[in-house]
Amino acid sequence: MDSKTILRRNYQKKFDALKKAMIEIPPQGWLKTIREFLGMTTTQLAKRIGVSQPRVFAMEKNEKNIKISTMERIADALDCDFVYAIVPREKFDDIIYKQAQKKAKKILSKVNKNMGLENQLAEKDVLEDVLKDIVRDLLYKNSKKLWDEEE
Repeated sequence: MDSKTILRRNYQKKFDALKKAMIEIPPQGWLKTIREFLGMTTTQLAKRIGVSQPRVFAMEKNEKNIKISTMERIADALDCDFVYAIVPREKFDDIIYKQAQKKAKKILSKVNKNMGLENQLAEKDVLEDVLKDIVRDLLYKNSKKLWDEEE
């Protein structure tokens, strides 16, 4: 096992813990929710971050389109930390394996089409074994090609 795999699995545990701790986004968004919990008005927040009150109102309505640096500034003004993360929907190993299968099926489909043109189609059980071999090859020998779109 290489160090990349060990590191990936170590982070997988961290992501699993993060997923368990994730909270649903409040319907009105985080900015308005936190501001209101603190008893702060939009005018007061606007002064703290150096923008107009209508700008704060607009940011609360459309917080998904605020730059990260602006969110950090707003969080600081609310005496909060801004935290962001990209959290995998599935385990890394599962994502990688699914991609290897998808890629292997594309490769095999191309090979099988060429064999069909030459009247040399393989049996179904042979194709399944070849598919497993291609997946294994992609995972352990040619992992750099795993995410290439061509082939």
